[in-house]
Amino acid sequence: MLAPRDLQYLLDILISAKLALNYVSRSSWSSFVEDVQLQDSVIRRLEVIGEAERRLSERTRVSLSRIPFIMMRNRIIHEYDKIVLEVVWDTVQQDLPVLVESLEKVLPGQEQEEQPYY
Repeated sequence: MLAPRDLQYLLDILISAKLALNYVSRSSWSSFVEDVQLQDSVIRRLEVIGEAERRLSERTRVSLSRIPFIMMRNRIIHEYDKIVLEVVWDTVQQDLPVLVESLEKVLPGQEQEEQPYY
């Protein structure tokens, strides 16, 4: 059983992942590259995912295998001038759907709860 704090962080991750996927759902790579506001929105969601993952207990992080967003979050925050848009795009297209699917198994029905304030 997961601690309530970990459940909230996992829900934050799930919501942010779904938001990022929704943001790009009607976009192509070329439109993403041209839309700075869209880039900022997606990057913000990746920051939240990485920070929420960082706050998970070690036990939860290990039990859920690997949520590889802490390092990405650190690079986005600390090396903001070196963000590679191709990596951001590929992460959203390839990694977030897998993350959502795995979290929906751990949090069935939870994604319908109130949206976070951020």
